[in-house]
Amino acid sequence: MADTTELSEYNVSMSNKLVRAAHALKLIEKRLIATAIAKVDSRKGSAVHAHLSAFQKVRITAIEFGETYGIDQTNVYRELKAAADDLFNRQITIEDGKKYTKMRWVSSATYAESAGYVELSFTPEVYPHLHALSREYTSYKLKNAAALQSVYSWRLYELAKSWLDYCKAKQKPFKIQLKDLQHALEVPEKYTWHDTRKRAIDPAIIEIAQHAGLKISYSVIKTGRAITALDISVSEISQMQLPL
Repeated sequence: MADTTELSEYNVSMSNKLVRAAHALKLIEKRLIATAIAKVDSRKGSAVHAHLSAFQKVRITAIEFGETYGIDQTNVYRELKAAADDLFNRQITIEDGKKYTKMRWVSSATYAESAGYVELSFTPEVYPHLHALSREYTSYKLKNAAALQSVYSWRLYELAKSWLDYCKAKQKPFKIQLKDLQHALEVPEKYTWHDTRKRAIDPAIIEIAQHAGLKISYSVIKTGRAITALDISVSEISQMQLPL
């Protein structure tokens, strides 16, 4: 029997290590990658899922992409093609102390103009971060992020989701170094704390509360006079509490 579940109902699941890495994606590319990961979720339980081949040739049609993100059909083909063109050169940067690991998202990206679809193949390096996940992973429904209009909002949402269980269990905020937060959000290197807060963090917090059901707040931690870290609190907003 064919699966009639809407794409937006599937989960986007990644290891926490991947969530907290630098993704090097513009919003349209982030949407495409997240959609492809949701497609991976839709295949779970199939006989071939345990093999890397299940992650090759993940197809996203222009119609379902446009419906998921509310993109007009006159624009969706152009946006999907542009995202596919750029994705092949995008890199993930995972920071572990003073060690940096770079890897590509996809080994191939195909755009079929006449048929109106994109096919992506995840690299073998990314594959373990999407499959056979340990407890250290983050998962959310694609529809919960689909309305976000800023890549900063999407990245902060993923980061906050990766710490939500910790905040709930410990009943306290998580601490993150400012440089690590800036790395995950990928703000320009020239951004000061004031720029990061004004242009990325504060607008993202508002948008996430409005559309993605998370309440995020923070307090700054100083070393001397410099802001070097943040305590960030994360909690879920019930449907009854969502802003109109």
